[in-house]
Amino acid sequence: MTNEPGERQGIKATETAFDIIKTIHEAGHIRLVELADTVGIANSTAFSHLTTLEELGYVVKEPDGYRLGLRLLDHGIQAKYHYRELLDASKPVLEQLVSETDEAVNLVVEEDNQAVYIGRLTGDRGVPTNSWVGKHKQIHTLSAGKAILAHMPENQVDEIISQTGLDGVTAETITTREELKSEFEEIRDRGVAFNNCESHESIRAVGAPIILNEEVYGAVSVAGPAKRLTGEYFRSEIPNLLLGAVNEIELKLAYTDN
Repeated sequence: MTNEPGERQGIKATETAFDIIKTIHEAGHIRLVELADTVGIANSTAFSHLTTLEELGYVVKEPDGYRLGLRLLDHGIQAKYHYRELLDASKPVLEQLVSETDEAVNLVVEEDNQAVYIGRLTGDRGVPTNSWVGKHKQIHTLSAGKAILAHMPENQVDEIISQTGLDGVTAETITTREELKSEFEEIRDRGVAFNNCESHESIRAVGAPIILNEEVYGAVSVAGPAKRLTGEYFRSEIPNLLLGAVNEIELKLAYTDN
């Protein structure tokens, strides 16, 4: 028996436990009945899972409902440790980029077919967005994500698209393989990818890939309000700063590898 692309093959109880954790994460605090309804399970089942997760330190019960426990922070820091060389090489460069642009600067990698923020700094002019360290987003909607995809092997890109699809987040999101792959050629030619309100109606961003020995390690992006990121600032000034920044990161990584 063969499995369809994207078909889940795991253990249902484990899936339910992580659905509960994800639901609490998105809600901040949530009461048992609301959680059970959101996840689509019986109250008794939700209570059993929550009791176990509470005993293990993954959730905390408070008067206004359940919240995530700090045990997850320990795992998150350990997961981030996998990218320590990239983070170490990028940190001073991202700080310099923030000082030069005063915008939000992100370090993004691909994992599990998604774009994941593993570094983020915000200048004084930076605006709050729905992005933070650890946030997962559909990779084709971001400038950093498109920069990464454009330098991946074509069969790997096809696999990602098959697994995740090309959903439209805004009216500007690319939703066809043909348009996306056509843009990849432009990204490779100019060295940067543009996000023109594709992940948020009011945000534009520019992303550039970090490549060493023909392997894409991740990407750096600069994001800001669409009304501010316009003209030469958006199309030329930020791209030039980004290209210099990722080149410095690549040189630091090359030195580390040696």
